[in-house]
Amino acid sequence: MAKASKEIIQKHEQMFYPTVRVRTKRAGGSGTVVYSEKHKDEVYTYVITNHHVVADSVKVEKKWDSVLKRKVDKEILDTVFVEFFRYNNYSHTVGSFAVEADIVAYSEVDGGQDWALLRVRDKENKADWVANMFQLKELENIHIFDKVYAVGASLGHPPVASDGHISYMDDEIDHYKYWMSSAPTIFGNSGGAVYRWNDDGKQYEYIGIPSRISIQPMGFSADAITHMGYFIPIDRIYNLLEENDYQFIYDSSVSIEDCEKARKEKQAPEKEDEE
Repeated sequence: MAKASKEIIQKHEQMFYPTVRVRTKRAGGSGTVVYSEKHKDEVYTYVITNHHVVADSVKVEKKWDSVLKRKVDKEILDTVFVEFFRYNNYSHTVGSFAVEADIVAYSEVDGGQDWALLRVRDKENKADWVANMFQLKELENIHIFDKVYAVGASLGHPPVASDGHISYMDDEIDHYKYWMSSAPTIFGNSGGAVYRWNDDGKQYEYIGIPSRISIQPMGFSADAITHMGYFIPIDRIYNLLEENDYQFIYDSSVSIEDCEKARKEKQAPEKEDEE
């Protein structure tokens, strides 16, 4: 059996293996492991995906509030399943295993952001593979014609890879910036990853989330234009992580404790004015 080249091994380890399949009770898509570290005897593993992949797990129901003495809207977040894959000889899928995960942050698709962050419930075992996050200080070095790779669970399959280039960087959808890639993507790629080679760091880096594809109306039907896929660019992902106090995922100088403290302060209930 021929051995895989160093380049092929690197592509698998840095782009293919961090890809997971995300499933809810009625839907599914892709996700990318972006953080997995042990901290104070507890492992923190996080997966980024699209909100529309897990939207059916986000519900709002009327619940009785014993403090306010009335029914109020309560957010109910169902369990999500993250499926990791096993490989043989790098390219051959030989099985998978699913673990439960919680939705810890999200921005709804209707608002244009279409982003969700999951925390895997397994707090004992680190993920074997984690994507390399692109550094924002190098954002101006990304250009149209840069080669990129898209990886995701296309049409529900185990991870599928494609390549292309950045084809447009100034699209706006619902007032939010999207970049376009010619790397073919299709339904199921949502929530996965777009990668770009960093020649300085000599590694493949996560630069976005495949989220939409172009549709061409054809009479009473429509055709998917798979080589015109939109993805959420890395600067928006960083902004969303910061807004939700998860900066430690991309910035090692920020502690998990500081982020947890900031989230608790934001979640503290405000006292209603006495009548």
